[in-house]
Amino acid sequence: MLSDAALGLAVGCDIKWLYNSARRLGKPLTRAMDEAIWWRLVHHLAVRLGVPLADAARASDMLLVPGMHPGRIRLRATPDESVSIVVDLGRFHDGASLALAAALFLAIPRTRGRPKTRAGVGTPAQFSPEEMATVLRLRTLEPPARLSEALDGVPGEDPGSAGARRVLQSLSGENIPFVIVGETAAAFHGAPWPAASLDLCADLSQKHGAAFARALDHLNAQPRGTATRDDFQIDAPLLRAAPMLALRVGSLDLNIYQEVGDVGEYQQVAVKSVRVGFDVSAVFVLALDALMRSKASGATGVGRESARRRTLLRTIQGMDSRTR
Repeated sequence: MLSDAALGLAVGCDIKWLYNSARRLGKPLTRAMDEAIWWRLVHHLAVRLGVPLADAARASDMLLVPGMHPGRIRLRATPDESVSIVVDLGRFHDGASLALAAALFLAIPRTRGRPKTRAGVGTPAQFSPEEMATVLRLRTLEPPARLSEALDGVPGEDPGSAGARRVLQSLSGENIPFVIVGETAAAFHGAPWPAASLDLCADLSQKHGAAFARALDHLNAQPRGTATRDDFQIDAPLLRAAPMLALRVGSLDLNIYQEVGDVGEYQQVAVKSVRVGFDVSAVFVLALDALMRSKASGATGVGRESARRRTLLRTIQGMDSRTR
């Protein structure tokens, strides 16, 4: 069952449009993933192309039936067939899978009431000795060694798998601009919790989008948590069609953002990054002050226990200021 926020992201619409359209069609919202895909096609036809809502719904019923071959389908738009609409079902399903993966990752249900706080959290002495020992050890390492340890902690960084290092090597080898953000960046700065995924903010503009898509296809990247067709393929327009990309590369969770909340799009993120040696080249990591400002949108790097983890990052930030 998808939440309102997840439905809006998966369909690519304002949730009010979805409720109003369901009322006009007399169709209840079951909030299933298959229904989100159906509504996405209805929205494409009705809003993007201006097809009457009832006709868009009938066309979606006809096109999204089990066993329908995902090729190009021509829909008659006028009685004399002088005007028609071509629907590329293969590309539609690829884009729907990417949007649904982003929705499942970003639309985290909020708990009711005020957030719970933990008594006594706020000073270094109130963190565990193990946490502080980890922070102090990591802060003594040179940046390349800290990055190496951060990558070691990402699940999927196993011998023989398409882990974080392979992804970074592939993107760096293609000269694709990106910045490491999120929990991976927090681990680089000394956070004593392992990153659950490799988080990147990338330049997906027309100049670099095609190269980025080719690199992801070479890595056999797939939308995370959704079913895909056998010949799923990512290209530059699809990269920019979703607010973020929640991908799986081998056993690695890979998140690609076009922007980081309260920091900006890639160009602004790049300005707020630090250069770190990596193998024979270098990569860029979001600076700690920018990481602290980023919204809790998945790219903030604090994850669960956000208040406690932000306090610990502030402690690390204070260590940096005292050593300058």
